Amino acid sequence: MSIADTTDSRQSAPGQTEPATEPKTWTFINRDTGQPMTFTCLPGCTFGHQDDTNTPIFPSDVYCETPRVDVTLPIKQSYDPEELRVLGITLCVRPWDQSMSQRLPHAAIEVIDDCWIEDLDPDALANVIDTLATRIDTLREAHTQLVELRAAYKAVTR
Repeated sequence: MSIADTTDSRQSAPGQTEPATEPKTWTFINRDTGQPMTFTCLPGCTFGHQDDTNTPIFPSDVYCETPRVDVTLPIKQSYDPEELRVLGITLCVRPWDQSMSQRLPHAAIEVIDDCWIEDLDPDALANVIDTLATRIDTLREAHTQLVELRAAYKAVTR
């Protein structure tokens, strides 16, 4: 039996939108049973899945995710600031995971380099967004206050 990609195997570069095509469908050999199994990628998945289809694998190891666009900020942890990734988001699915929440599309947010908030369903993602929006509002208020304080400080120190 030949195991092959049944659709176009082109991949988008991270941050680019994928061409409007149907999700890719793949077949792999279940390492537990030796039987072929078929899965359809999460729309937007850019994985090639060749590793999944070239050798028998456990179904729970099959996953898809959308690419994230990395944004960095200079963050000082010890001596010098270091550019670290912040607030990256990936949409994921693990069709045969033991956890039911993984079997449906969900989000994972990389808050800062390799520190994640995972397994977010739409309601949980909305909660994170609302929490961050509140912090953004607070940062905007602090920015306005900082601009005013600097102007006042410059006026009295000249």
